[in-house]
Amino acid sequence: MIRNEHEFFNTFDMQVRASNRRLRRIDRASLKMNAWNYDISDAAMYQATATHSVEEVECVDVLMPKDRLAHLIAYVQETEARNVQHESDRQLIAQYERDRAIRLKYPAVEKAYQKYVTMLELCRH
Repeated sequence: MIRNEHEFFNTFDMQVRASNRRLRRIDRASLKMNAWNYDISDAAMYQATATHSVEEVECVDVLMPKDRLAHLIAYVQETEARNVQHESDRQLIAQYERDRAIRLKYPAVEKAYQKYVTMLELCRH
C-alpha cells in the first residue's frame, strides 16, 4: 500500500517537477475542444476555453517510463474495481440489516425466513 506521494512517485519511477504551465479545467457539458490535443498551442487553447472555463489550476511536469505508465493505469483500474466491490458489499450489508430489522419486528417473518433458509440448505446438499 502506498502511504505518501514520494512513495507513489518512487513506485512508478516518476520525476515530478514544478511547471510554468496552467490548465483550465473545462465544463465538460460545454466542451468544444479536446484539452489534451498537443497540436494546439497554449495560447489557442487558452482563447478557445476562455468562455468554458471552470477554474484555472497550476500544472506539474511528470516524466516516467512508458512501461510504468501502463503499470500505473492497471493500478488505478484495480483500485477502482476494488472501490466498486466495496460499495457493492456495503449495499449488501445495508440490505441484510434492513431485512434483519424486519425479521426482528415481525416474528412470523422470522419463522418464514428460517424455513426458507432450511429449504435452501436442503437443496444445496
